[in-house]
Amino acid sequence: MDIKKYLEAGKIGKEAREYGKELIKEGVSYYDVAEKVEKYIRDSGALPAFPVNLSVNNIAAHYSPIKGDNLYFRKGDVVKLDLGAHIDGYISDTAVTVEVGTNKWGDLIEASAEALNNVIKAIRPGITTSEIGKIVETTLSFYGYNPIRNLTGHGLGRYDLHHGLSIPNYDDGSSTKILPGMAFAIEPFATNGRGYVREGKGGNIYIFRKRENLKGIYKEMFQEFKALPFAARWCTHYENYQSLLRKGSLLGILYHFPILQERKRFMVAQTEHTILLTQDEVIVTTR
Repeated sequence: MDIKKYLEAGKIGKEAREYGKELIKEGVSYYDVAEKVEKYIRDSGALPAFPVNLSVNNIAAHYSPIKGDNLYFRKGDVVKLDLGAHIDGYISDTAVTVEVGTNKWGDLIEASAEALNNVIKAIRPGITTSEIGKIVETTLSFYGYNPIRNLTGHGLGRYDLHHGLSIPNYDDGSSTKILPGMAFAIEPFATNGRGYVREGKGGNIYIFRKRENLKGIYKEMFQEFKALPFAARWCTHYENYQSLLRKGSLLGILYHFPILQERKRFMVAQTEHTILLTQDEVIVTTR
């Protein structure tokens, strides 16, 4: 574990999150926010670990804008800003929820943030993932909300955004332990809905499913993006990039992440930090 690089990625991720949070206002385009936040990460000496996610209202995850999609934030929107930075493959992953111009969903946002804070206080060597999930579930229940059961926190590896470990948002009975030397992201998703998301259409985020014996343009793309997720709008320098992405998905070379959404009348809030566990301390890199 390269703690120095994790800490630098965390610092940049935190600063980018706070910068992006201030950009989200009524009438501002999704595209402008995503582009500005990713530029901030690059200008700070890191690279985006994945495309900026801007998931609004009942959408929980996996939407990143494309140029010309003409989506703008509206008053009352509940926006999940989820972003990451990496230094030489060492990743930070962090998220915050912003309500645009109103305060109807303040308790929902607070519930997610408080659940994360309570988990951080309880982290110790040997804690099980189910104990973490129970803390999230209990906190959200206190506020009158549900966790999203089919979304989880996750381990972090070098150039690997979802590395091995899955950390539930409810008590699933798992005996898997968090141990020193692990890097991971905790991300409570709170909802006033049923607590499950379903897959929708593609959210303009891709990752290489096939990573060996690649040829031609796909080999070139993999050298650029490696095993991390990337945005369709990052591919405009490739000729006929939209066809390239469609073909790669059809052939099983690429995976096109679907948006993940609750039912339309329900809202979702998310808060996330990256954590390193050593023998002696719990380091929250993005706080």
